[in-house]
Amino acid sequence: MGDDEEVTEEVKCPPCEEGAPAWTTTFGDMMSLLLTFFILLFSMSELKMDRFLLAAQSLREAVGGTAEVVIEDPMGLMPDPVDPDLVLENPGSSQGASETQAESQDGVAGGSSAWVDALVDAYMKLIASQLQQFVDDNNLKDLLSVEMSGEGVYLRIQTMALFPSGSSVVADQNSWILDKLADVVRDIEFPVAVSGHADNRPISTPEFASNWELSAARAAGVARALVAHGHDPYQLRVESFGEYRPLADNDTPLGRALNRRVELFYSRQAIAEAVIRMEAAAAALADSAAVADTAAREGGDDSGAAQH
Repeated sequence: MGDDEEVTEEVKCPPCEEGAPAWTTTFGDMMSLLLTFFILLFSMSELKMDRFLLAAQSLREAVGGTAEVVIEDPMGLMPDPVDPDLVLENPGSSQGASETQAESQDGVAGGSSAWVDALVDAYMKLIASQLQQFVDDNNLKDLLSVEMSGEGVYLRIQTMALFPSGSSVVADQNSWILDKLADVVRDIEFPVAVSGHADNRPISTPEFASNWELSAARAAGVARALVAHGHDPYQLRVESFGEYRPLADNDTPLGRALNRRVELFYSRQAIAEAVIRMEAAAAALADSAAVADTAAREGGDDSGAAQH
């Protein structure tokens, strides 16, 4: 071999690591958490239950996910706190208060976790806040009231706010109230019961044989308006109680005015059942996403190995 002849040495390339660089895992986790956080804020602001639960499920798994997540102070998560004056003690409230409360306690405590209980409490407070905001924004405190109790959330509408005396047809000058209310209620994606109530003064006309018929017609009229504004009719129930669920004494004009009303009622039990269904759906979606992600990672690893 001559002195001026070049010597070529074989340089071995270090083995390539399989898969993506390690930093991409941390980066991907950070992006996922940020995306989940902003989805969570957005979904809570509009009360979209499916988006909220899906985001909550993703966040729970991303931060180390356990089957149970206990929110120490669920009320602190929700905007626009409800005026404490709205919570009324009323043993005679409508919708079968004691029966509904018993069903609610049995259903929520018996079959659901603290995570579901926290979501139900948070949703009830948000529903009450949105309804109260509607009342305040439209200066309707003298005609509409909101109550949140252990059994659910009530919106009580005195009939004088909508109907002429003895009529089930909304007065033209008051139709704007129902139109605006329907837009608010449409975005609350939980079952709602619409019930009609009357005072104890008898009515007997060709149209209404008793207060039951009058109350039923008024409740049905409100329900039809909700559906006309896009509310899901499968989420509505119409009831009539006539004069048999009074809020106040019928011996005074004020008491009779309070008893003549249409109520919108969001039951705690119904909210809990909806939350459980949606959480199960969100968990199924999260599981499907995890399976797809695992398959994608394995496919990437296989392709990386094939290159070697």
